[in-house]
Amino acid sequence: MIPIEETKRIDWNAIRAEYIGGGISQRKLAKKYGIAEGTMLDRANKEGWKALRNQATIKSITQTEQKTAAAAADNAVLAADIKRRLLLRLSRAEQKFPLDATEIRTQSGKSTAVYKLRDLTAAYKDLTEDMAAASADNSLLQSLLELERRAAQ
Repeated sequence: MIPIEETKRIDWNAIRAEYIGGGISQRKLAKKYGIAEGTMLDRANKEGWKALRNQATIKSITQTEQKTAAAAADNAVLAADIKRRLLLRLSRAEQKFPLDATEIRTQSGKSTAVYKLRDLTAAYKDLTEDMAAASADNSLLQSLLELERRAAQ
């Protein structure tokens, strides 16, 4: 009979969760927890750990894609609103000041209207640059996700 001190309880739920969470192989888990590789592989195959891991990966990728799409849609709505307001203000400024912007000067040589237009234009430019960067980041994310999908197969 094996003494109680020498037997150890194996928390298979924790090991399965760690495997499904990704980033570690079954063999490495066996080594980490001091379990025979054959025992680990048999248990994983019996319980379908690989399929569960693939499902979790697909779910994670889908959620990331949905969040990215939602953020892109929010950015597009925001950009369209800023563009609309910018065009409206430009139109109003043109009606109020039909002269070239360099001719619109106060006695101090500066104009409030010119500053407001510059601020709006700069804000719109910043937003479109941020959106372009987000689009580039999204392309990188898509490439990484594709590599992850291939690795999971």
